[in-house]
Amino acid sequence: MKYRTKPGDMLDAVCHDYYGPRAGALELVLQANPGLAQLGPVMPENTVIELPPLPKQQEHRVVLWE
Repeated sequence: MKYRTKPGDMLDAVCHDYYGPRAGALELVLQANPGLAQLGPVMPENTVIELPPLPKQQEHRVVLWE
């Protein structure tokens, strides 16, 4: 999906709004958009950001007793 920034958009907030509290989302977006990190914490208006699909989360299972 492509997202066009609005005035005051911050990349971490855009990622949180789109993906929710998923670990690794920001890093994946930065990989998909070379040079995006150099734009600073507040994204310039009308910057197009590619929001790639996240890989499926692996289920973590903890067994205390067997």
